Amino acid sequence: MNNLMFHTVEVDKTKIEAFVKEGFESKLGKDNVLNIRLFTYPNEYIVAVTVREENAEAQKIAHELQEIMLDNNLPVAIYTKEAQAEATN
Repeated sequence: MNNLMFHTVEVDKTKIEAFVKEGFESKLGKDNVLNIRLFTYPNEYIVAVTVREENAEAQKIAHELQEIMLDNNLPVAIYTKEAQAEATN
């Protein structure tokens, strides 16, 4: 019987957030990227990017960054959401 050895690999969550933030800010501009939040689910990561305006360009960036992560064996899903306008009275 083969003796399989598994190693636990530590993933630096701050580097994932920084990579996603830099990717969005470089293409949309810093003023249009309002928040980046990384969530973990047992063996995968989800990054929520709040942008000033959700559009095809923001979704394209999310898809491109997600593909880069997956190509590097990092199970990361990236999605965008538009900032909610403040309620006015």
